[in-house]
Amino acid sequence: MEQTNPAPASDTGEQDQTNNPVPEPSASDDDKKGSVPYARFAEVVNQRKAAEEALTAVVEGMVAELPEAYQDLVPAALSPVDKCSWIQAAKAKGLFNKQSAPPPFDPDTKRPTSGKAASLDLNQLNPHQLLAAGFK
Repeated sequence: MEQTNPAPASDTGEQDQTNNPVPEPSASDDDKKGSVPYARFAEVVNQRKAAEEALTAVVEGMVAELPEAYQDLVPAALSPVDKCSWIQAAKAKGLFNKQSAPPPFDPDTKRPTSGKAASLDLNQLNPHQLLAAGFK
C-alpha cells in the first residue's frame, strides 16, 4: 500500500481548500455497502423538520388556549416537547384554573337568622323586652 501525502499546509497551519473540496453525493456513494443513500437521508431530515413544525404549532395552540394572564408563565426557552410537558403538568396541578372571586362582603351573610326574629312583633313589647331582643 502506498501512502499519499496530504495537501501542503499554508503558513497558518490550515489546509488549502482548493485541493480538498467537500465531496458532493453521487450515485457511486449510494452503492457503498452499509451506508444510507443521500436521498433517503434527505427524506428523513425533511420528515423530521415537518414533524417539529407541526409540534411547534400544537404547542403554540396550547399556549394560546391558556388564560391571557398566565401565558407569560410558560418558559420560552424550552423545546416544544418540554414546553408541552410543562403545560400538561401545570394543568394537572391546577395552575391555570380560574379561582372564583370571594363573595362580596355583606354584614348579613354572617348573621344567623331564626324563625323567631321574623315573627316577633316589636310594637307589643315593653322597653325591657325590646332591649333583650336587641342583644339576642
